[in-house]
Amino acid sequence: MLTVAPHLKPEEVLEHYRKAREAIEACRWLTVFHALQGKKAREIAQMLHRSIRWVRLVLARYNREGPAALQDRRHQNPGQKPKLTPEETKTLLKLLEAPPPDGGLWTGPKLQAWVRAHLGKVLSLNPIYRFLKEAGFSLKTPRPRHRRGDQEAQEAFKKTLPGGGRSQNAGGAGLGLRRASPGAQAGRA
Repeated sequence: MLTVAPHLKPEEVLEHYRKAREAIEACRWLTVFHALQGKKAREIAQMLHRSIRWVRLVLARYNREGPAALQDRRHQNPGQKPKLTPEETKTLLKLLEAPPPDGGLWTGPKLQAWVRAHLGKVLSLNPIYRFLKEAGFSLKTPRPRHRRGDQEAQEAFKKTLPGGGRSQNAGGAGLGLRRASPGAQAGRA
């Protein structure tokens, strides 16, 4: 038999269950209610599609902390602090407007090295890429070329097109970053 602290009467527990707004909170109240009814942990676990360990953990937390322990606390969890302060973010955005010190295009590893050297923060590439995506940058790669493509024939064909075959927004070749167009960003939201 499970031990349940007498914080509330079964009717009060059932009332809390009915008023619960979150599914996980309601499931926890049902766990306590069934335990107060004298059911075994295995029975409760089967009824609620949970593990026996989960049932015991919920009851232990209820016994220790009372009714407040059954609330869904995920909404009060602010999560991890940002790796970069707002000032550092502004600095990076300003920095990305100009080419990198060694020329070429900005890449994740180049930005990572700059952050380490100038801001004194060691970041993996994941937060760097997340920052770049949130700032509206995307990967800039050269157009794919067929390995058997005839380069001379392609260049001759381009010369017959109006404008010399270059699009208005064609950039230089190479890997790097470019800011996505505002319309493309709005479509992703």
